[in-house]
Amino acid sequence: MPIRVIVYDQQTLTLLGVRAIFEPERDLEIAGETRDARRLPALVRERRPDAVLVGLPLPDLEVLELVRRVLAAGDGDGPSLVVMASPKHEGSLLDALRAGVRGVASKESPPSELVRTVRAVAAGGAVLTATMTGHLLDWAARVPMASAVRDAVVERLSERERRVLELVSSGLSDAEVAAELHVSTATVRSHMHHVTVKLGMSGRTQVVAFAYRQGLMVEEPAGGG
Repeated sequence: MPIRVIVYDQQTLTLLGVRAIFEPERDLEIAGETRDARRLPALVRERRPDAVLVGLPLPDLEVLELVRRVLAAGDGDGPSLVVMASPKHEGSLLDALRAGVRGVASKESPPSELVRTVRAVAAGGAVLTATMTGHLLDWAARVPMASAVRDAVVERLSERERRVLELVSSGLSDAEVAAELHVSTATVRSHMHHVTVKLGMSGRTQVVAFAYRQGLMVEEPAGGG
């Protein structure tokens, strides 16, 4: 079954561009498009997509509120969300991550990055594309966590928990992490739960965002390139 995606952006040209990118991909299907952000939750309820692609900025609507409405529209089994943005939208991106967005792609990134991101989040991964990761790290470096505080936070994690966090934050699904470490997917989920609790965060996406912001990701994603 193809991955069904609903796309929102203010610009018709962006919608046409996303359609052109997805059409050659046999495993991706555009389930709906809209230029009206307020219509997006209703469209999600109607079409039941696997993923929603949201282009920033949003007119007259906070990204935090929109993401919450879209996730609520899934009635407990909502779609995975990917945000497309420009480097100047860092503040909105952090709100989106706090609200539950699973992937972030730059509007400047190659089409292949957007395709990989949608596939990864639909499979349960959490991804910041290479292009947007660089922008976010540059921005975060201007207001870094004090190194002593960061080290104290990270020291709460075991070596295996840090390794799982590295792999998950590189965009791998639970199944791919399990294969890399030769453990079960249940073990991977257990490690990520412990990481979330130890770092005092409310969800997996916040933990991944923290890892990127604090420069903890030092390895290339497995199979990257």
